[in-house]
Amino acid sequence: MRWRPVLAIVILLMTAVIASAVLIDMLELGSFAGPYRLSHWAAWLGALFVAIYAPAYHFLKRARPKSASLLLDIHSFGFLLAFLLITVHFTSQLSRPPQSYPELGEGIALFITMVMLVATGMMQRFAAPSLWTKGRYTARTNRAVHVSLLSAFYIIIVVHIVQGLS
Repeated sequence: MRWRPVLAIVILLMTAVIASAVLIDMLELGSFAGPYRLSHWAAWLGALFVAIYAPAYHFLKRARPKSASLLLDIHSFGFLLAFLLITVHFTSQLSRPPQSYPELGEGIALFITMVMLVATGMMQRFAAPSLWTKGRYTARTNRAVHVSLLSAFYIIIVVHIVQGLS
């Protein structure tokens, strides 16, 4: 059980290192694979996982309670890897030259939502129970915020995709 928070931190550190490499142009993801850049494919893969697995997890953990631990690991680490892929896209957009710099409107809102989803998810999964007994922000409040952020994710991702296609 102790390896889980360590693995989560390792994935977050990998995300930071890869994002930094993209921002300082050590890692180039502007190449095209088919009609889209590699960074777009990464973001779509990450967003698709979040969009499909979030509701699937909700139903699967009730339908298969014996698999709840495995499903939670897939949820936790799958979402962290999806966050890595989405971060790659976001940082590659930020590293574009001024003449082709994108509008960041809903993209930045989406990224902030993802950061908050990761933060509330990490708190939900790995925070010590003693942290929840003090103050007004309880584990139940955190769960409500986490689920609300997922709703915001769905709304913003649809707007972001529609905006990108137009």
